[in-house]
Amino acid sequence: MTTQLVGPGVLARRPEIVPIAATAVAWVMLVLGWPFAGWGSPDPAGHTGHGGIFTPSGVAMVLVMTVAMMAPLAIPGVRTVAFTSPWWRAGRAALWFFVGYLAAWTGLAVCLAPIAETLAGVLGSPALAAAILVLACAIAQFDPRRTDLSRSCDRPMRLRGTGPDANVDCARFGVLTAARGARLCALPMLAMLAVPSSLLVMAALTALSVSDRVTQGSRRLVIAVLYVILAGALWMSVGQHLY
Repeated sequence: MTTQLVGPGVLARRPEIVPIAATAVAWVMLVLGWPFAGWGSPDPAGHTGHGGIFTPSGVAMVLVMTVAMMAPLAIPGVRTVAFTSPWWRAGRAALWFFVGYLAAWTGLAVCLAPIAETLAGVLGSPALAAAILVLACAIAQFDPRRTDLSRSCDRPMRLRGTGPDANVDCARFGVLTAARGARLCALPMLAMLAVPSSLLVMAALTALSVSDRVTQGSRRLVIAVLYVILAGALWMSVGQHLY
């Protein structure tokens, strides 16, 4: 007679699957042209149709872009909640954290999108607006508080172990993690929203944001130089309607 033991599920053992899978799906959607098909492709001046950001299609566009750019930065948090929760609810804890994290980042992105569009309109070019914002990202690398801010992004909080309260705590931790990360990543997000149709720029900003968090300030100069190079490429594209 054999006894089958019930143990941790896949999400309990590999909670990073949640943000990694979400990132992959978001990038596939963007590469295939959704949700831009419903949103409307930007015109040469960089403006979009269908009523602006505060519409279902506008929020959908921002949500997919947010997942593509910010979901990788949720990996430390989902691992923390999964590995500090009882094994039987570790996968659920990771999902609740990720929902709270994405909700906070999507809300912030929806607020930032009109600012990016307004800046592009004032300057007369989305690429120029993005170039200035990316240059600001390079300058921000030399903020003396940056290392401490980076290390604080994934600082854990006390989580209740069972019941609905545990789910609430995991979601709250996701919101808190996003709020901490916004102090470092709001500028790259704003730059990305200035040229929402450029997947190359989004990919570059995502790579730089992830590198910034992973290195926690130990490669500031390198990351700043890469931001300057990206800003230069955007600057040179002004007037050519490449973005």
